[in-house]
Amino acid sequence: MKSKPMNVFSLIVAGGFVLAAMQPAQAQDVATVAATEAVQYGLHPGVDPVPDEDGKLPFLAHVDLSMPSDTGVTDNGWVWVVDGGNHQLVLFDEQGRRQAVLGGPGKDEGQFQGPVGMDLGPKGELYVADRGNNRVQVFDSRQRFSRAISVEENGKAVSPVDVAVGPKGKELFVTTSSHRVLVFSTRGKLLRAWGGEGSEDGQFKYPAGITVDGAGAIYVVDVLNQRVQKFDAQGAFLAAYGTLGATPGNFFRPKGVAVDASGNIYVSDSYLGVIQVLSPTGEFLHALGEGGVPTRYETPVGMSVHQGRLYVTLMLPGKVSALEVAK
Repeated sequence: MKSKPMNVFSLIVAGGFVLAAMQPAQAQDVATVAATEAVQYGLHPGVDPVPDEDGKLPFLAHVDLSMPSDTGVTDNGWVWVVDGGNHQLVLFDEQGRRQAVLGGPGKDEGQFQGPVGMDLGPKGELYVADRGNNRVQVFDSRQRFSRAISVEENGKAVSPVDVAVGPKGKELFVTTSSHRVLVFSTRGKLLRAWGGEGSEDGQFKYPAGITVDGAGAIYVVDVLNQRVQKFDAQGAFLAAYGTLGATPGNFFRPKGVAVDASGNIYVSDSYLGVIQVLSPTGEFLHALGEGGVPTRYETPVGMSVHQGRLYVTLMLPGKVSALEVAK
């Protein structure tokens, strides 16, 4: 295969999978920043699970993570992982040891059918996009079921994909299978919505990851439009970053988004395997990697930032990596 021009992520198609790589001659023109794995979550059995009041152990308490899709970090540094293939959430301590399992397959309170996204509220509440049951389930900081929010619009149930809690903890932003963003009060009242299927500003083709920055701006990964869109809290379009492409600042299959305390935007591309960092105004800063060569992560999806670390969910290996990103 001949080397492509400088400054691109070259695509290698093999066995039906698209992999990201950099030709040595290309690497010098791609800005990278080192990211070292500090802890990994999902590869250690942890402590024995605690039976519930009826003496039952949590469903699949000892199995490996299966198709994890998102992660969130508590104030004390413990890590929740959405373990979608096992229809549960798993809690790890700061050393990566499994401490608790929440859920199991089903439609009852506290059970899940293919959970996808999650977020934590300011008081440690856990909000989970229970996709197969068309609802967001809410748990208190002690992991007790609190309530379920039915995700529907005009009387029609739709599937939630990801959730983000507003900075004041009063609103819940939900990406949905209807190519829209629905905004609920955290008690479950539908307040407003925006979007619709399409490629214009403010429209979506399969919105996925969503996050809210400290100023209240909303960032939505628009998967099949290969971009990240930014909105104010009322849904007014502000900007779009990226388009289809394998060049820095563009995407092939973006999935996750996170914003750090400086306003820098992290975007995971699940097909290219690359994590790019954009400035607060959307310019490409660098990819995670070393020596001009982006690191290829295996199916990176949901992400979160906590106290300077970037937590990246890697779907196919079945783990979350906590990365120390160089300044």
